[in-house]
Amino acid sequence: MCGIGGILNLENKAIDLAGGTNILSKKLRHRGPDDEGFLFFSEENTTCVYGDDTQKSSINNSLNFSAKVPLTEAGNKHSGVFMHRRLAIIDTGARGHQPMCSQDEKIWITFNGEIYNYIELRGELEKLGHAFRTQSDTEVLLNAYRQWGEKCLEKLNGMFAFALWDKEQKRIFCARDRAGVKPFYYYFKNGVFCFASELKAIKALPFVETSLNERAVQHYLLHDALEYEPEGFLKNVFELFPSHYLSLNLSTKALRIEKYFETKVNVEFSAFDEDIFAQKREETKALVSDAILKRLRSDVPVGCCLSGGIDSSIISGVIAKHNKNFNAFTATFPGEEIDESKFAKEVAEFTQAKWHTTTPNETELRSDFERMIYALDIPIWSTSTYAQFRVMRLAKENNIKVVLDGQGGDELYAGYPHYYTTFINELLRNKKLTSAASEIRAIGNNFWTRYTKENAKRKLQYNANKKYLSKELVNSHTAPAHLEHRFDTLNEHLHYDFFGGRLKTYLRCEDRCSMHHSVESRTPFADDTALIEHAFLLPSVYKIRKGTSKYILRESMKEFLPDPVYQRKDKMGFVTPHNKWLPSLLLNYPELREESILKPLFNKQFWDKVNQLSGKAYQLPNSGSAKEENLTFKALTFSVWYRSFDI
Repeated sequence: MCGIGGILNLENKAIDLAGGTNILSKKLRHRGPDDEGFLFFSEENTTCVYGDDTQKSSINNSLNFSAKVPLTEAGNKHSGVFMHRRLAIIDTGARGHQPMCSQDEKIWITFNGEIYNYIELRGELEKLGHAFRTQSDTEVLLNAYRQWGEKCLEKLNGMFAFALWDKEQKRIFCARDRAGVKPFYYYFKNGVFCFASELKAIKALPFVETSLNERAVQHYLLHDALEYEPEGFLKNVFELFPSHYLSLNLSTKALRIEKYFETKVNVEFSAFDEDIFAQKREETKALVSDAILKRLRSDVPVGCCLSGGIDSSIISGVIAKHNKNFNAFTATFPGEEIDESKFAKEVAEFTQAKWHTTTPNETELRSDFERMIYALDIPIWSTSTYAQFRVMRLAKENNIKVVLDGQGGDELYAGYPHYYTTFINELLRNKKLTSAASEIRAIGNNFWTRYTKENAKRKLQYNANKKYLSKELVNSHTAPAHLEHRFDTLNEHLHYDFFGGRLKTYLRCEDRCSMHHSVESRTPFADDTALIEHAFLLPSVYKIRKGTSKYILRESMKEFLPDPVYQRKDKMGFVTPHNKWLPSLLLNYPELREESILKPLFNKQFWDKVNQLSGKAYQLPNSGSAKEENLTFKALTFSVWYRSFDI
């Protein structure tokens, strides 16, 4: 929905608050081009401030949070400032302007996200005596905090990152949603605390003392780990992790971080039971449908990203029951084995959606590459992100400000091939030999070969990157503490991927690609509390059955899917012709081998490979089953990111 930021000067440092918050606002303009607002505050007074992009109706109106002073006159007499960039989705006029305050002006908020159950929460709060001036979910969040304090987080169904200034308790209270759909970064050093939706905004502040975090670089290149620890690629800049809140006492300057959400995980083995399955199937149908319908709440048109996979197709099917004229957006790759557009077309025809397609190619990737890397805030793994980048651009070109997407479904219901290995291991561990044999036959496709390799990699902690990296880099740092690959049950594996890093990384790409184009992406499988809790209590035998992934999800939502999609068993993910594009992309960067930042990180074997890949005639295997050449791509993206961030 928005971009947020703030600066607190807790020790009266010589800091230009007005200049700093203007930097934050300009760096995050893409996240909220519709409106701009600032709150300058201290213990004694508050001043609502407007900037160049503040909508006129938000200035000097009757609301007590309306902007009254231009940024050029804000001065530096205050100790703190909140900034807000708005992408107007709900209550799009002046009543949705931020920063917003409670009626008594004792609590102020800058909020990014959507509270999807805000209508239900508003009704509950009204019964408790709270009055409302707006139709926004922001005011619902304010009153929820007023009523329940920190425990308001337990009530929220949605994606969110926000900061509250509580004048009575003299503290800043910040929180992030359960899976990390919306971002939150902060810096706290020498009495200065600042936060923002993106790293680039904090990095741009002149008083922020930061440098390259070599530990994060090693994790990225060696372990394929992105932001697995709070301190990421920039030293002294931290990520508030999903399911956590932060409280900063303004009197004592004490910072406290707590985890507020942990779902129960069913680790008990249960045999398949038809009656129980029928009950769980109906419960799943109701919960998935409700999650999708709640995410259609908007005062602007809502569309859908459509890959042709199970999750996005289900979302499209449910939307179609309520809106036959919605827009669906797909990346296509005609002539490539990885192209899923035939399935997306089936869904578009089945739902009668207005279907829009984009066909990214290597020439366009070369043109967009540096812009995309800068937009994404940190280096990435694969060119697959470019397909997502282009789909969001396509939505913007068609004047759609909100899309729904399927992130999270694979991690809830076992959509990836590596989950088969964990499931078979669970069956064998529980001595269900007949069931295991039956599943292996149903899975087919040389499963034993893949199963043996996967188990060996897990047991030996195999790392394919190590042979290409310098010994100094390999030995320089320990692995992230929770980089674990041994799971006794399927649900434990799913929980790790959902909350332990993989999904968070995908959601970061989702957020940056969409918000770079001023599009809000909503993910019903990733942030609906009731759905998440229900899914992790399901026995594993209902998630994989008869060699079919996401079994209960398919069966529960069958009526919303065209038969070819319901029947498909191949799993591609969000893929591109990565191996075909990479040699061409490398030709754009002939200086790669001479980059001083890269030289100490890799060995001769790696640079020989780069030289080979850079040859115009060289062709990597490029098919749905071919392994992507990731390490060379990571070296390239890291180099481009490093230069674009001026580290």
